[in-house]
Amino acid sequence: MPIFLTPRFRSQLKKLKKSYRKVNDDVGTLVSALEAGKRPGILLQGVGGREVYKVRLPNTSAGIGKRGGFRVEYYVGADTVSLFLIWSKTQVEDLPLELTLRVLDEEVLD
Repeated sequence: MPIFLTPRFRSQLKKLKKSYRKVNDDVGTLVSALEAGKRPGILLQGVGGREVYKVRLPNTSAGIGKRGGFRVEYYVGADTVSLFLIWSKTQVEDLPLELTLRVLDEEVLD
């Protein structure tokens, strides 16, 4: 199944790369798992029955494990997987569900 990175995800990734040089490698591990058909992370509730997952990734640039690393939200569609949000847990604790729904509607399901 093809993996798609939304424009917002690419922008957030670019910003994170300024502080965390290995973030692309950390995300690459997730992409490899998704390409292998795995669905890491937890299935989010409250997203209208859509298959949206939130996964914890280690931050290998800072030597921080999954707990304080990155968070990625992705959507599994009929024929593609879309990564649409990424953030550093050390910079933002959690994102509101309303943001997840808005970005999902604007950039993934549009």
